[in-house]
Amino acid sequence: MAIISFILVFFLIVVLMLLLCTITIRIEELDLSNCNHKSKLEYDFEIYFELYVLNKLKILSIKIDKEKVKKFDIKNKIKNMNFNKMKNEMPSKEESKKIIEKLNIELYKINLRVDIGTENVIITSAIIVIISTLLGIIFAKTIKKYEQDKHKYLIYPIYQNKNLIKVQLNCIIKVKMVHIISVIYILLKKRRVDKNERTSNRRTYDYSYE
Repeated sequence: MAIISFILVFFLIVVLMLLLCTITIRIEELDLSNCNHKSKLEYDFEIYFELYVLNKLKILSIKIDKEKVKKFDIKNKIKNMNFNKMKNEMPSKEESKKIIEKLNIELYKINLRVDIGTENVIITSAIIVIISTLLGIIFAKTIKKYEQDKHKYLIYPIYQNKNLIKVQLNCIIKVKMVHIISVIYILLKKRRVDKNERTSNRRTYDYSYE
């Protein structure tokens, strides 16, 4: 009996800690550019996935960089993915909107600079406007408390009649674990409903031959 009580208490403590946790995604020195002489897209970055209790005590940190990505052999893994299956399991537009709202993502810090150009000056100007507008919408929804020294972004056009891009990014994104658990529950519920509907449809189809 004592062992069962200990297990229950331990389980409740773990659940409580998870609910009080925050996942922090820290992107440092992301540099993406094709502005070299060969116009080849080059990149470098460091991404840290960190788990904090009460936003203060760090209990886990995972680093991903350019070298680790190469080891993962992502290109071949993408080629072997079943995109039709993934498409069927993807949430709808309305469901995606609810999931994003549920996640309640906080853009705690950002320092972004984008330089972009195309072979057409008009298209370049239009792209600058579109990117600026989209970023404005995203920041309005994800920045909880705007601070000038923490939230900076610049979008510049490159007028060289070439398809060029240069992105430099440092940012910190925070998501509370309780919101992630809520989204996982929604996705699992959707998957179960979809599975039941497919099973029901197959049965109806089978009965049509009787």
